[in-house]
Amino acid sequence: MSLFTLSRASRLSIIIAISFTFFVVEISVGFYTRSLALVADAFHYLNDLIGFVVALVALKVSENPDATPSYLTFGWQRSTLLGAFFNGVFLLALGVSIILQSIERFVSLERVEKPELMLIIGCVGLTLNLISASFLHEHGHDHHHHHNHNHGAQDVDQEQEQNTTSIPLENRENAHENHRHANNSQSAQRLHDLGVMGVLLHVIGDAINNIGVIIAALIIWKATHDGRYYADPGVSTAIGILILASAIPLVKSSGSILLNTVPLGVNLDDVQHDLETIPGVISVHELHAWRLNQNKAIATAHVVTSDTSLAGFMARAQCIGECLHAYGIHSITLQPELASSPGTSASVTGSLEEDTAMARGVCMRRRRRGSTCKIVCKNGCEALTCCG
Repeated sequence: MSLFTLSRASRLSIIIAISFTFFVVEISVGFYTRSLALVADAFHYLNDLIGFVVALVALKVSENPDATPSYLTFGWQRSTLLGAFFNGVFLLALGVSIILQSIERFVSLERVEKPELMLIIGCVGLTLNLISASFLHEHGHDHHHHHNHNHGAQDVDQEQEQNTTSIPLENRENAHENHRHANNSQSAQRLHDLGVMGVLLHVIGDAINNIGVIIAALIIWKATHDGRYYADPGVSTAIGILILASAIPLVKSSGSILLNTVPLGVNLDDVQHDLETIPGVISVHELHAWRLNQNKAIATAHVVTSDTSLAGFMARAQCIGECLHAYGIHSITLQPELASSPGTSASVTGSLEEDTAMARGVCMRRRRRGSTCKIVCKNGCEALTCCG
């Protein structure tokens, strides 16, 4: 069986074994030769090893839905994301520590013993990292392809289901005629798995570090000037900077999702504009959209509608769902609210324009008084709401 046909868990297990073995060897040689570059690279390997273990555990947990506790209502869908965030934070601390130790080495220079050992370890590490990178890159390509294929089939099913509804096709098209989601191309793009991306960034960073170690070893080994020993802290500083450069985007990407930020490329003002231009929708408030993970987005909203029946609101909800689908949001929760104030019903004989104008006036008066929601909680709970 080809190595590239192994499962994701098997590939991660192989990489964990490689990383652990090389970490022990490299840290030992680093202390023996007094090379800060080797020690820094070894601790980077330790961080990689932890990241690989976290990714493997997260993968095992996410693939076993039966083991999901009842209090995790979304399951383990954020487990890989959480592992990527802590992995990035660990990298940040490691990068700062390496840079500080490199500065100390510049002030108090130490001679590196046996640079030929340093060269051998650098070459071995580079070879192992290239092998690990090929494993992860091949898997990432396969996973990305299958992911797109499955969602494409799902989107087709959704479109077929929507086309069978009671809403005429021409009405649905007119409902989205002036919508801004036509200019939104980012929502159609699939994002890479942050867990795999974090691991791949580690492997690529390690390969670059190994090249730096090889260059420093050659300089120390072949040069004759005493200044050649500055190559070791110089490479260590470069390693620290590369670690920070790889960690900051990882922490930013995973942290932003953990903070429930809106999906990339989605502007809530545009979303609200599109929803409020749907015929029969008076206004939209309490609109929230966030990412559950790097591929799934969720939205909730309170919709003030001129409809007085559930069937009428379902027609509006169908258009709202299509609009949010265009933004890449496929999990939606809507709270319907009637435009008429309590005790007042919309005129049956009046025109739709008159009813809509009256409903908008009621809604605007409520908004000026600081309350736009038709379902208002009792005193004392306002501060406990999500936007309180």
